[in-house]
Amino acid sequence: MPLLAAVFFVAFHSQDQPARADCREWHECRQLALDAAAAGEFERFHDLAWRTLQTGPKNDPALMYLLARAQSLSGRPGDALVMLQRLRAMGVTTDAATSDDFRRVRSLPGWAESGNAAGAETAGVKASPDTAGPKAAATDTAGKASTIDTAAVQFETLPFTPAGLAYDAVSRRFIFGDRRARRLAVVDEFSGHMANLASAQSAGFGDIAAIEIDPRQGDLWVLSADGARGTLHKLQLISGRALASYAPAEKFGPVDLVDVAATPDNGVLVLDRAGHRIFQLGSKATALELTSTLPDDKPAAIAPAGDGIVYVAHASGVSRVDLAARSVVALKPAKGVDLKSITRLRWHKGALIAVQGADNGSYRAVRIEVDRQGRGASAIRPLAASLASIDPTAAVISGTTLYYLAGADDARMTVGKLLLK
Repeated sequence: MPLLAAVFFVAFHSQDQPARADCREWHECRQLALDAAAAGEFERFHDLAWRTLQTGPKNDPALMYLLARAQSLSGRPGDALVMLQRLRAMGVTTDAATSDDFRRVRSLPGWAESGNAAGAETAGVKASPDTAGPKAAATDTAGKASTIDTAAVQFETLPFTPAGLAYDAVSRRFIFGDRRARRLAVVDEFSGHMANLASAQSAGFGDIAAIEIDPRQGDLWVLSADGARGTLHKLQLISGRALASYAPAEKFGPVDLVDVAATPDNGVLVLDRAGHRIFQLGSKATALELTSTLPDDKPAAIAPAGDGIVYVAHASGVSRVDLAARSVVALKPAKGVDLKSITRLRWHKGALIAVQGADNGSYRAVRIEVDRQGRGASAIRPLAASLASIDPTAAVISGTTLYYLAGADDARMTVGKLLLK
């Protein structure tokens, strides 16, 4: 019995008091923790996350979330569940219900009753800056925290010119375009390992402009340009093997293809800034067809909304396009709604999610509420007041998460992760 009691004491004490981490300042500890997580050293990740929480700002939600993640990955799902419950009591929403990092936690008997399974409405909690990636919290117009913004993955890389970002939820990989090197790179979400996927030599790329995944068909679409000519490339998502390429007919003159988006009917839409046009490639088509001509106002992003309705962001606002009727009308903003300077636009659960530029050169993520007729913008709600993005076009929505490319330094890149309501 004394021996058994000693064993229980040691086990409990070692869990409650992790081994001392070799760092003193919390920023340093946090970075070492993230490095350990990327390397799969989950016990060390746990110790460093504990040290980060101990030395960092008191009751910081992002640091608490970091520890919960470390507890789950290091085989302490019960501790992680307790930490998640603490976060929920603070009114903080996390991605524990969907993240693979919390798979062990979701298998616990108490998970369903914890309130984390369906998420939680957030209260006025603000984390300190730079605690969990580019930002620790986002605020809405009432000043309430709307989510935790964390780092999805960090990876080592040589400097490159980013052009687009895609996320394959099946393989848990991020795909990046390198504009000037004319290549695609892929990064594993768990290991942070980066590898080449396709290049000018293998796929015939020009300068890469945008990328898009069609998850229903398993296709990867890439826009590239060679001078005044643009091409839409179709690749196999898993292997990066080139399958086909499509270029607007020469009769259309110069093109500047800036965005590509998959449609619900398995087609693809391509936005041309030079001719302010929309080209369409149907599911069984063999060539790009002109479907709409827009006002000449520097179109930047395209967002299919279903039933032939498409929204296009341009310099002075957003247009609503009816592809079947070939009609284009301005999305009418309500008083106080600013739709200018949008660089990225996607349709998500009955609203538009956008990356929007500001006069000072910064960017923010916003949700644009659209009225029932789809012709007016009734409200605009900030999701992240300051988005630390190095390329405002390198953003993608997967499920209920907005991923975007952020930079830490010349050798290390970060993918930011913003949970959407």
